[in-house]
Amino acid sequence: MLAACLALIDEPTDREKFENLYYTYKDMMFKLAMSILHNDALAQETVQDCFLKLAEMIKEVPDVPSKRAKAMIITMVKNKARNNLKAEHYDKNEIFEEDEISDKIINDILSDIGYEELVKMIDELEPLYRDVLVLRILNELSVGEVAQALELPYRTVETRLLRGRKILQKKPEGINNECGN
Repeated sequence: MLAACLALIDEPTDREKFENLYYTYKDMMFKLAMSILHNDALAQETVQDCFLKLAEMIKEVPDVPSKRAKAMIITMVKNKARNNLKAEHYDKNEIFEEDEISDKIINDILSDIGYEELVKMIDELEPLYRDVLVLRILNELSVGEVAQALELPYRTVETRLLRGRKILQKKPEGINNECGN
């Protein structure tokens, strides 16, 4: 597996980064996939797919080990495992409403409460919204890169980002009201 992934990477520094990522997170990734899938073969397939995806996007992966890299990998494995589980049981595509996504909401929140508070607020969201917001806002990936990393349709990512941002937009109002502002 490692050799196949390394063959996809040209730069020696990127190969070293990938090897470090592989040895640091491979066991955690498998355990996480097993906790969702309860199927050894499917969990191994999930981890392999994630490593191939990580090899393709190694330049965008945060330095290893780091909280950002770990969060990105956990999010990727969870979503791939869920997708594989769904594929095992049924083929069902959800249709999401189309809305325009604006970073103005996040900028307004950041100006009111700051980065650390925003991270805490994102962490409190349900995984559906938290995963896309972590990759988009905290890891600064484009919507297309988030869709690719999570193996979700582009429109699904857009919708989840919009809904997650709307939830975040409502939270600071509650914080400000509680503080007497």
